[in-house]
Amino acid sequence: MSLNNIDLEQVDEYEAEILKNKEEAKFTTKMEGTWLYEESGPQFSAETKTNKGSVTFSLSHPNFSGPGPFPSPMSYGLFWMVGCVSSTFMTAAEKKKIAVKSLKAKIEADLNYLKQFNLGEEPLISAYRVFFDVETDASDAEVEELRQAALAGCMAMYTIKHAIPLDLTVTRS
Repeated sequence: MSLNNIDLEQVDEYEAEILKNKEEAKFTTKMEGTWLYEESGPQFSAETKTNKGSVTFSLSHPNFSGPGPFPSPMSYGLFWMVGCVSSTFMTAAEKKKIAVKSLKAKIEADLNYLKQFNLGEEPLISAYRVFFDVETDASDAEVEELRQAALAGCMAMYTIKHAIPLDLTVTRS
């Protein structure tokens, strides 16, 4: 039985595969989506696969006067970041056999749209902050180990902290 709702057997099996062959850790993940034109619907949609079938992600263009009918791209980005770091924290807890009774996570981003409207050169995003409210019997030192593991092992946190090569290719139909 899992302490923290983490499938540790699957995690350990994958880690063992990687220990045998480090190339198993490397792969390319993909997502493809389409811009949509129906006025009352989402403006962009993409599907991803799960073990129970496909899930559709839909979003609205950022509505500067308030939320649109679907989450914005930033909402999905923040969800990715806070979900990834939370999952990495809980996986580290599971591997160390530390029971976490409750984890509540919050993420904040400081945004500045001047550059998007060609009104300045200030960064579009100047800071992210992640807050965890953790209920556990673990010591402060153990919780700090989990925090460090989450920062070091989460792909979203890594992406924020390091310049990752990016290529945007446009083709014409």
